[in-house]
Amino acid sequence: MGSVYKALHLRFGEIRALKVIGQELAIDPMLLKRFEHEAVITRKLQHPNAVRVDDIDEAEDGRPFIVMEFIDGVSLKKLIQSESPLPVPRVCTIIKQAALALDAAHHLGMVHRDIKPDNIVLVETPEGEQAKILDFGIAKVREARLCGETSGMTLTGTGMVVGTPQYMSPEQAAGKRGEELDGRSDIYSLGIVMYQMLTRELPYKADTTMAMLLAHLQTPPTPIQVLRPDLQIPEEIANVVMRCLQKDRDLRPASAKALIDELELAQSSRARAVAPAAAGLPRRATSPGQSQEILPTVSRRRGVWFSASIAVVILALGGWYFGRGSLRSPNERPSTPPNQAVGPRFSQAETTAHPRLEENTNESQVVLTGSQRAEPGAQADRLPSAPATSRRAATSTGPAAAPPTAGAARSNSLEIERRIKGAVTEGDFHYDNGEYDEAIKAYREGLKLDFANVILRRKIRRAEQGKATEGAAKQ
Repeated sequence: MGSVYKALHLRFGEIRALKVIGQELAIDPMLLKRFEHEAVITRKLQHPNAVRVDDIDEAEDGRPFIVMEFIDGVSLKKLIQSESPLPVPRVCTIIKQAALALDAAHHLGMVHRDIKPDNIVLVETPEGEQAKILDFGIAKVREARLCGETSGMTLTGTGMVVGTPQYMSPEQAAGKRGEELDGRSDIYSLGIVMYQMLTRELPYKADTTMAMLLAHLQTPPTPIQVLRPDLQIPEEIANVVMRCLQKDRDLRPASAKALIDELELAQSSRARAVAPAAAGLPRRATSPGQSQEILPTVSRRRGVWFSASIAVVILALGGWYFGRGSLRSPNERPSTPPNQAVGPRFSQAETTAHPRLEENTNESQVVLTGSQRAEPGAQADRLPSAPATSRRAATSTGPAAAPPTAGAARSNSLEIERRIKGAVTEGDFHYDNGEYDEAIKAYREGLKLDFANVILRRKIRRAEQGKATEGAAKQ
């Protein structure tokens, strides 16, 4: 709708950007009003992730122009073309910054309605990469308190759709405008941008504008992990993107701030899932610039001291037991047989010893259940009669499997949950495409992991009903 020039402010000595309306459009009163509308509304938006508007004026030939902050950066469109698929952490950072600007705009009653990579510029700052959103010029004032003169004004015109077809929300594709649009329309568009940054692909492909609009209205987007399984994009992040692309805006994040919260939660959940894999492993110091190497085993000295500590505990327990027995009078009968009294005590010591003893089996043979150094006959023959299981363990010199740690159990639980979510995502995709048999198969795969999962059972029944309805319709 206009041209942008780089200009020098003579009085301030600062570089600015001037957006001047085209001569051929200056004769259209509606476009002139829309241009002025852009300046008035965007001037109210003062946010570090949105381009700042400083002033509005007229050129000598009567054409209005806007004085804006000059941005020296690269457009997100060029970045996607040259470097995508982009790393997940960088994508999340850029999207969260863009969402911050949208959240500020939405609180002012402004809906951008043309979020796309062309309208997001990345600028290098001392603090790092900063995203800035351009062109709030097609926004609609949704609240009369912002500007009384323009309250209720519709800029799109009857039957006219404003925006870029590839990034339009279903509401825009359906021709909604003005008060019928809210911030969730921008969230849908930002979800498409994020999808493209992660995969280098758009969720919909069409040969014509009308076909693209219909795709936004009717076609379910291909799940990220189905489209690009080779990228191994974390499921938590992919799920947030797919929520943004819901046809029903009530199923999307409720606001731009809610989108930021969901992304941060997804990132932290992913970090917690990965952390147990490296927990507790010491690292060998390296020179600056080199990565640290995780050591496969604990140090020998630590293992020897731990084994010695366990042996001391066992000897102390044995001394206490024999000392207690020597204090009994000759006529006193023990309340329980010796083997029943000793067994549980040694079982408790055994349980305590298990998590660490397995690490030291290469350095010294360890009695896992009795927590003794393996010197067959040295201690075992002095023990009172114990249960058969303890006696066999006391004479064993081979390593035994340690019980699962809390971290391993948690990691296993997260893996099961991830696979169940994957089954649900795949099943929903097939169901939305009318592939009921494939949907049922996917849901049942998830049910194998959690037989009592109510949601999966409901989805199976729903798919079976859809299949039955389809079969009845064909007959």
